[in-house]
Amino acid sequence: IGAMLVAGTAGAGDWQKLGKKTVVFGNSEESASITAKGEAVSQVAFKISGDWVGLNQVTLVFTDGSSQTIEDVPRVKPGLTSEGVAIEGGPKTVTTIDFTYQAVASSGQGRATVIVLGQ
Repeated sequence: IGAMLVAGTAGAGDWQKLGKKTVVFGNSEESASITAKGEAVSQVAFKISGDWVGLNQVTLVFTDGSSQTIEDVPRVKPGLTSEGVAIEGGPKTVTTIDFTYQAVASSGQGRATVIVLGQ
């Protein structure tokens, strides 16, 4: 099941930060995890600061033991926020966010902070 994109971009007032992780990256794909702030959300969005890093896959793990994998993660340039991605089955509390990432810029290396927002 593909990710459903919610129309519009994430407005700063409606969204809360679930967690963030600063990553240092090179040319190869790498992975990281974020321990999320325990809030029930119906959608998530992604914000990148620093160098341009692309999220390849994101897996949200919920308190009920279920998970949702987002294969088509919206690409977002540094300083911007992606459109929201709906949580399947309605609002759930996210405990962990696992993701794979790699450089988007031609330099192939850098440092970025991945911020996951929920609403």
